[in-house]
Amino acid sequence: MRTVAVCVPARDMVHTAFAFDLARAVAFHTAHSADKVLLFQSMGTLICNQRQELAREAMAAGADWILYLDTDMRFPKDTIVRLLAHGVPVVAANYATRRTPVQPVAFRQAGLSDRVQTGPQSTGLEPVFAVGMGVFLVKADVMAALPLPWFQIGWSPGLADFVGEDMHFCRLLGEHGTAVVIDHDLSKEVRHLGGFEYDVQHAWLLREPAELEIE
Repeated sequence: MRTVAVCVPARDMVHTAFAFDLARAVAFHTAHSADKVLLFQSMGTLICNQRQELAREAMAAGADWILYLDTDMRFPKDTIVRLLAHGVPVVAANYATRRTPVQPVAFRQAGLSDRVQTGPQSTGLEPVFAVGMGVFLVKADVMAALPLPWFQIGWSPGLADFVGEDMHFCRLLGEHGTAVVIDHDLSKEVRHLGGFEYDVQHAWLLREPAELEIE
């Protein structure tokens, strides 16, 4: 029997939609497989530490697989089943950033300038250099074999900017011979939750046809 640890780094609150999807995904997986599913949550603001400590807790509990799910994500109920079915050490969803300009979070090369698009015709698995960890499955023994720290914020001279802990982890995996792949089909069903400010101009621009005829 496999043990799957679902690891959730969080702040003080989580999105209602995420909580609903998490409950459905765990229930669906336990109903359709013989796997044992464990749930771990870390509340804080230092994401590097949260991801690291969640992984250590999961490994101490005997997890074979670690699934990171961020609390601003939405995903289908069969997410765990589908990711595990690929049988690869690392597989993730490619999703959109939650700020404009909206872009995918997967990158093709180390410079982080070439993003991997998931378009209407994209399907199956595709190797990438790095991807955001909002929906990210990794085999526990692969992760345990990596040198510490598994997560840290880095500086990219090419971008002249900081890069996230997820980019560092993916780079580390690649340097030690483990390919990171994305699931294009699942990616099309994953959403990234973000805030949006509405004003009267939006209402004006999105008027119904009947209102336009009155003018």
